Amino acid sequence: MINLQLGSIKPSRLVEIAFAPFANQFSERDIAVEFHMPYTLPLLTCDIPKLAWTLTIFFSNAVRYTPQWGKLTVKASADTGKMLIYVENSGYGIPLERSQRMFERNENYDSPEFGQGLALILAREIVEAHGGLIGVVSELGVMTRFYIEMPITKPTEDKT
Repeated sequence: MINLQLGSIKPSRLVEIAFAPFANQFSERDIAVEFHMPYTLPLLTCDIPKLAWTLTIFFSNAVRYTPQWGKLTVKASADTGKMLIYVENSGYGIPLERSQRMFERNENYDSPEFGQGLALILAREIVEAHGGLIGVVSELGVMTRFYIEMPITKPTEDKT
């Protein structure tokens, strides 16, 4: 069970916190970075460090798997009580059969994949503890988009 300590933050600031450790790496690899974070988005009520860490996993994967001179797009939008934040990178993509299992525990100790992707599993648990969804969409040789969909709640609501 994940204990949440809720606070309110602008989505653009949350993304800024998560992106900061990777900014130089994207720059050094000549990866173009675009942010689409409207100022009109409502505040997000969440455990700020935990949700920022979840986004750092997305940036970590993106900097590792985006080819030099590739592109990273970060976008947030809100609609019908939910906020969507995604991190999309151009590049290699993820095979469908692998993307469908990325957020699941592999209990087979003999599997060569055992222990891989633990960060994404923990990220899923953090997002789900907030009442949100996490996922990935990918097209081989084109792009990979990791996303979280979070409920927009009033700061007075307690979800601990």
